[in-house]
Order: sequence, then structure tokens, then C-alpha cells
Amino acid sequence: MAEAAKERGNALYKSGKFSDAVAAYDEAIAADATIASVHANRAAALSGQGRAFFAEAVRSCVTAVSLDPSYARARSRLGQLCTKLGELDTATTAAEDLARADPDSAAAKALTRLLRALRDGRNEGNAAFKSGEHARAKEAYTAGIAKAAESDPDRDTNEDAEQTTTTETLAQRMPCALLLCNRAACSSALGNHADALADADAALAADPTYVKASLRRAHALEALGKTEEAAAAFAAIRAELPGDPGVADGVNRCVRATGKASDERAGPIHVTDGAQYGRLRAAAKLCVVDFTASWCGPCRQIAPAFERMALANPSVHFLKVDVDEVQDVAAAENVRSMPTFKLYRYGSKVEEFSGADANRLQAWLTRYLPTVA
Repeated sequence: MAEAAKERGNALYKSGKFSDAVAAYDEAIAADATIASVHANRAAALSGQGRAFFAEAVRSCVTAVSLDPSYARARSRLGQLCTKLGELDTATTAAEDLARADPDSAAAKALTRLLRALRDGRNEGNAAFKSGEHARAKEAYTAGIAKAAESDPDRDTNEDAEQTTTTETLAQRMPCALLLCNRAACSSALGNHADALADADAALAADPTYVKASLRRAHALEALGKTEEAAAAFAAIRAELPGDPGVADGVNRCVRATGKASDERAGPIHVTDGAQYGRLRAAAKLCVVDFTASWCGPCRQIAPAFERMALANPSVHFLKVDVDEVQDVAAAENVRSMPTFKLYRYGSKVEEFSGADANRLQAWLTRYLPTVA
């Protein structure tokens, strides 16, 4: 059964159906969790879905390596994923482990070259930026980008499917997104907003899910007087960071600059219909849903704590669903008492409880936030 599910996952991966491939690999793991290649292939399928899934892909690689310490491809993939996430120290450890496991590995050598370029550029640039030497920082990031571009680490393919994806083609440039984004900050500090916009766009071309690069882009557009584009850019980021006051303020500033009214506020998102609910829940790495009612005393009691948590964790989607106003969602979720809270991770429900227990909500965040960082 495990082998059949694995083969189905490989076929789905080859056709670019990454989420379906992950589901098939999960079936294989449920049948037999000891096959290292299934975990490694699952990591490849997760990677194909973009940066939001990289952290989970890292965990699949770690499992594969724990099952088979000599698994060079899994170590290589782990190093590349950590590099793309900007976790250069973890990536260095993976590269060193890979080199020990396979001293002749071309992947280990290429990854080491890439990491050296990225770390040198990052460290020198960050030090200069922190000391206010923005021009020197920009030069350091530029040098790091040029050196990293010369590196050619192994492409991250599914071992069995042997299929290279568009996402993996971008992976050659994705590590540079970190330095491109940092260089954009230098350009903004120097007043070169056109350069900042160009670098932010380049970072997003390499990694379309890079929220910090999206923020740099929005601020650059605003500084260049492109207020309508900036308003749209800030509004798009709101979907990723609904609890971030700075993003809400950016929307308001830019919309008002066009002569229109705007009163965006950070905090929980009030769901108005089933389509919105499904979209927001599916888009979030971590989503906390409060099923509430205006007449419910315990709901009113916990509302301030829910608001504070939303503001303190802007990357988490905090949704409020009034069971009287959005009855179809409440019925579909089988909500029978208020308040009821449900926690979704990558679109799948992992926890739920009823009652006004703020400590339990905070425990959820403490437990699950590190799994989607």
C-alpha cells in the first residue's frame, strides 16, 4: 500500500499537482512511516507549492535524514531549503553534514560556495547598514548577489519523479532574494526609490511569496508617488499580515491620497460570507477562528484578548465569524456553542475547543507558531 501511494505521488508530482502529491505521500507515510524517500519526495512536493510550505518541507527532510543518515539528496534538499529561507547557519550545518556523508558530492561543494557568498554579503552588508553606512551596505549586498549568481547548486527535484519545476528553476535565484530585499532597503535609505522598487520586484520574481520584499515594494511605490499602485500593494499584503498596524496604515495613507475614504484597521478579520471564509482559511499558514455571537457574554469577555493576540501575531489569520450573520459557515463547521475556537494549519484543522479560555488560545500559538515560521 505504501509503495502504491508513493508511485501515485510521484505521478502527481510529475504533472505539477503538488498538493495532491503531498496527500498521496501522506497516505504512504500513514501505511509505512519508515521509508526515507517518501519523506524526501514529500519535501519536494511541498517546495513546489512555494515559500509558505518550505518550513514543513524542512521537517520532512529532517525526518528523511533521521531515517537514513547517508541520504545525500535529502541532506542537499535540506540545505537548499534552509538557504532559501535565509537560515544560513542551519543550511551550513546541512552542507557540512552532506560533505561528511559524501566527500565527493558536487551538491555539497556548490551549496558551500553559495552559502559562503550569501553569508559574506549578508554579514558585511548588515554590519554596514546597522552603522548607517547605507552606500557601503549596498555595495556589499551587490557583491554577494553577483557571487551567489555564479553558484549552481543541484536542482531540487523529486528523486523518483525526476521532474524539474518552474519553482525549482527559480530556486537558483531564490537565495539571492534575501540580498536583493536588503539592497532595496539600502536604496530606500539613500533616497533611490526607483532602485528600491527594481530590487523588490527582482526579489519577488525569485520568490513571489516573500512578504518583506512586498513591503519594500509597497513603500517604494508610495515614495515614488504611485499611490494607487501602492494602495493595491499594501492591500495585498493585508491578506498576509492582517494584524500588522503598519500595513493597515499604509493602505489608509495611499487610498486617502487618491481622495477616497479608507479606515482599515489591524486585528481580527470579520468574515462576511462563506467564500471569504474559505479563501482566508486556505491562504493562511496558521488560522485561528472565533465563532461568536453579539448576545454571548463569554464571547464579549474574551474579545479583547483575541484582539490583542491578533495584533501581537500579525502573520496569523485571526477570523471572527458571527454565527447569526454567517449562518452557512457556522452550520458547515457544526458550531453548537459560543464561543467556539478552531485552529487551522495550512488549511487543515488541528485543534478546537469551546469556552472563553484565553490561556488555551495562547498555548495554541506557543505550540504551533514555530511549526510554520
